[in-house]
Amino acid sequence: MKKDNLNKIKLIKRFIIGSANFTQKYGPDTIKVNKNEIKKILKLAKKNSIYKIDTAQGYLKDRNFFKDVDKKFKFTSKIIPDSKWISLEYSQKKLEDHLNVFKNNKVETLLLHDIEILFKKNGYKIFKNLEVLKKKKYFKKIGISIYDTRVLNLIFQKFDVDVIQCPYNILDKRIINTGWYDTLKSQGKEIHVRSIFLQGLLVNKLFYKKKYFRKWNNFFFNWFNFLENNNISSIDYCLSDLMKYDFDQILVGVNNYNNLKQIINFKTINKNKMMKFKINDIKLIDPRKWN
Repeated sequence: MKKDNLNKIKLIKRFIIGSANFTQKYGPDTIKVNKNEIKKILKLAKKNSIYKIDTAQGYLKDRNFFKDVDKKFKFTSKIIPDSKWISLEYSQKKLEDHLNVFKNNKVETLLLHDIEILFKKNGYKIFKNLEVLKKKKYFKKIGISIYDTRVLNLIFQKFDVDVIQCPYNILDKRIINTGWYDTLKSQGKEIHVRSIFLQGLLVNKLFYKKKYFRKWNNFFFNWFNFLENNNISSIDYCLSDLMKYDFDQILVGVNNYNNLKQIINFKTINKNKMMKFKINDIKLIDPRKWN
């Protein structure tokens, strides 16, 4: 088997299915995936040895949403502790309540969705409580979900996290360019990446035509033009770009079965056809800034 094919198989097995749009309208297209489509997506995932789902406390208003999910699936879940989590008893109660949502499925990684709490007065104590709960085997790994790599200096001065989930795509390579990728790898930390298609902006021509994105029309015109002229799919390009690095998990958001099928069947692009992009505008690469 060719090296590219082996690397492709390795990459696919690291996919985590993003579920933000399973329970709510999400992303620039504000789509909520219907339950039948979710079943088809998860069936295809299993067929391709993808057994991980990423979710968050904030997405799960329906506590029975994942009750019928195959036991083989494991979850990464984001939580937002408040100041009351300074009490170990309270932390344990709240965590047990959250984990009950997953019924028979294990939460492998617990991520702090908002790391601001860690920098507040009782942040260290709250983190220590989470470490106690990890030792009690409520979950295997504890991590943080970040938008900006600049917080990592502060985090690693005080907190021993196992996992960092951060954005990465052809426009947002801060985790690489800042040197943090190499640092984290050398320390044995897991790096999970999300926003690999920049919430669909890099793969759907319709999104960039929205009023907010007009400022970057020139880039998007050139991007889609380049793909068309070279007969390259945007999904193939973005996933081939990921193969340059040894990310531990790759979060993929999909709107339907065909989306996931396309992602799984991606074709690797010749390195000589890859371009370098130079857009460091935070108003584009950080979806929190979009309005």
